Amino acid sequence: MGRNPGTASSAAPEPGAGATAVRFPADRRRDPDAPRVDGGEPARPLPAEAVRELARATGAGTDAVLVAAAAALLARCTGYGHRAFTLHSPGNPSRIVAVEVDEDLPFTTLVARISAEQEPMTAASPGTGVAIVAPDAPWPGTTDELCLRLIGGASPRVAVDYDAAVFAAPTARRLVEQFATLLDGAAAAPGAPVSALPVSSADELHAMLVAWNATRTDLPLPGPTLHEAVAAVARRDPTAVVAVDGARRVTRGELDATADHAASQLRAAGVRRGVRVGVCLHRSLELLVAVLGVLRAGAAYVPLDPAHPQARLRSALEGAGCAAVVIGDGTAGLPGSASVPEIRLDPGAEHAPVGPAGAEPDDPCYVIHTSGTTGSPKGIELRHAGVLNNLVDLGTRFGIGPDDSALALSAPGFDMSVFEFLGLPVAGGAVVLPEPERAGDPAHWVELVLRHRITVWNSAPALLERLVERAERTGTRLDSLRLALLGGDWVGTDLPARLRALAPRLRFVALGGATEASIHSTVHEVPGSGPDPGRASIPYGRPMANQRAYLLDEHHRPVPAGVPGELHLAGAGLATGYVGDDERTADRFTDWSFGPVRHERLYRTGDRARLHPDGELELLGRIDAQLKIGGVRIEPAEVEAVLLTHPAVVACAVAAPAGKLTAHVVVRADGPAPAGDELRAHAARSLPAAFLPTAWAWPAALPLSPNGKVDRRALATAPAPEPTGTGEPPRDEWEHRVAQVWQQVLGTGPLGRDSEFHASGGDSLAAMIIVQRLDPDLPTTELYSDPTIRGLARRLRDRSDPNAPGGPDA
Repeated sequence: MGRNPGTASSAAPEPGAGATAVRFPADRRRDPDAPRVDGGEPARPLPAEAVRELARATGAGTDAVLVAAAAALLARCTGYGHRAFTLHSPGNPSRIVAVEVDEDLPFTTLVARISAEQEPMTAASPGTGVAIVAPDAPWPGTTDELCLRLIGGASPRVAVDYDAAVFAAPTARRLVEQFATLLDGAAAAPGAPVSALPVSSADELHAMLVAWNATRTDLPLPGPTLHEAVAAVARRDPTAVVAVDGARRVTRGELDATADHAASQLRAAGVRRGVRVGVCLHRSLELLVAVLGVLRAGAAYVPLDPAHPQARLRSALEGAGCAAVVIGDGTAGLPGSASVPEIRLDPGAEHAPVGPAGAEPDDPCYVIHTSGTTGSPKGIELRHAGVLNNLVDLGTRFGIGPDDSALALSAPGFDMSVFEFLGLPVAGGAVVLPEPERAGDPAHWVELVLRHRITVWNSAPALLERLVERAERTGTRLDSLRLALLGGDWVGTDLPARLRALAPRLRFVALGGATEASIHSTVHEVPGSGPDPGRASIPYGRPMANQRAYLLDEHHRPVPAGVPGELHLAGAGLATGYVGDDERTADRFTDWSFGPVRHERLYRTGDRARLHPDGELELLGRIDAQLKIGGVRIEPAEVEAVLLTHPAVVACAVAAPAGKLTAHVVVRADGPAPAGDELRAHAARSLPAAFLPTAWAWPAALPLSPNGKVDRRALATAPAPEPTGTGEPPRDEWEHRVAQVWQQVLGTGPLGRDSEFHASGGDSLAAMIIVQRLDPDLPTTELYSDPTIRGLARRLRDRSDPNAPGGPDA
């Protein structure tokens, strides 16, 4: 998912010799201007016999053993490689030590190097952020964030001094325990590599792996499958409203009958249990009916967004092996597959009641497509039991029921839509559909919240930001909202307070997880007092009911508490795998055993996270190359595969510096170079709008790492290129005003009057912000009708005074 500003820090002093200064994971947001707050953990005993045994095994003194163990502990907690820290030793001034600690380095070799002082030393220097004080070394105090003070002799001990503005007391206590565990492990196997030494005690492992994951819950499931649960709730009160679409209000009983009708038509068309059926419909009541109809027929539905290019729809449809596809007004022929028959549901057709399809809880219920590495979307197949577990957990945990309603804002192919179309009916609530042509307009959202007294908000954070911005601008209160469910991306720490100022009784909930684990797997409710001021983002939370989470290193071992690792999910929500891709399924879904955990099926998320001292998961970013922009997961390889089909492109790589999807393109030297607009139009034939680059760079060659691969780290840290050429500057007051707002929102340099919105870095969210700042009553579609500064200024000018002269072009 993206950069976490909560772990940002000021640059450490350069240690030299190519070493990287050790930076211990902070518990609170670092503020370079804040004074140090002294904190300390008193000296505690270390295993004396283990220290003496290691001294005998290595032939070194006990002081060298203690310093080497401290260096090994820092490597286990902060990463391997050429790492620098401040060392205070007897008879020597404070100096920076650069130690090479690789994961395969035997502990005995590390002790020998420390003992012989073979590592390069620099002159006296300011602190690196982390210091080690050797036994008997003079120590006047420290300016470092973290300091391990070693005490030798017959009863070795260690004390921890730390900056309490950066670290919490439990972190210091845990470090002492981990130090002792590492020494015991090294004494048992002195020649073992540093990466294999135990750091977490048996008690800590039990706390992280078992107690923290004790989520077993008997949830009150209305039925064994999604469609049976919806039907069971409908039978309780068939007259209650379950869906609103404009002037149409549909009761549970009416939806139940209509869905049964749809299932009958699908069964008559050959749809049976276990097959997959595409659903290519706009967000509407018809979509809700089709989804329930497919499920009642015993099949799994495959949502296809009509806004996507035909090539992508066809690829998803055929890749999922769909037996049929449901189409409607405006979508007939859109998927474009000659091998998959189209079905149009007819509400007036005669039908026989549908008997049970025989679907079981472990049967597939839907396939959601996300970005794939081969240039084609990958389909993730979920089960009734896993999805129902998550939906009922949400409903039970937050008391969602007949008095609740939510807007259907999520795209059908985004799994948060499952809560809107199935979770609300299962909980007994109602879903309200926006007008299709205004579905992306925050002014319309505010209107619907007020008109229908909406109580639950469910979306990615960026959409809630737009709602709050609109309500703040117009001074509109949103008192009916009582619950906000946010997922799919980072949540800013200022958002809860802003929304609660508009909706005082609101519960603000951040949800984490992956499509591969049935929507949401972790939960964090922001307290009424607001989020921890030391954090720059809302925590990822704790595992939800019947779900579990583990943080593992690259060797599939649990990382110590507080140390970053790759997030793995387990439990009731796991998908069956990737449709038609057994190799990827085997790579991402694995059987795992460690200590008290035996044969746990895990999903490897690719997210980097750590366990905060308060027991909450903190998300730190992505381990793999996958990008996340505006809540949308994007596989760079998919975008690159499409761009490479352009005849002028010989190489390309996609990155996202500063949150902008940037394509670095190498073009043929023997032909005309394409413009960014041309490549964007080329990509738009195959990719959704969110996957289209908004900035372009034209290097002579792509940067390579030492092993010959594209250096994606270099691309990710490169500044986003500015749009090429500003052209003719803005002429009148209106054009200057539009240009100024574009520059502020898009983060560009000067723009010309013919600068194009998308080529300048614009996307759908930026369009909403721009329109809100220029004229909140202007439909967002007006920007797209002529997406230049000149064109938008013309529309604003005309709205302001229809009788005024035509502007600078008149």
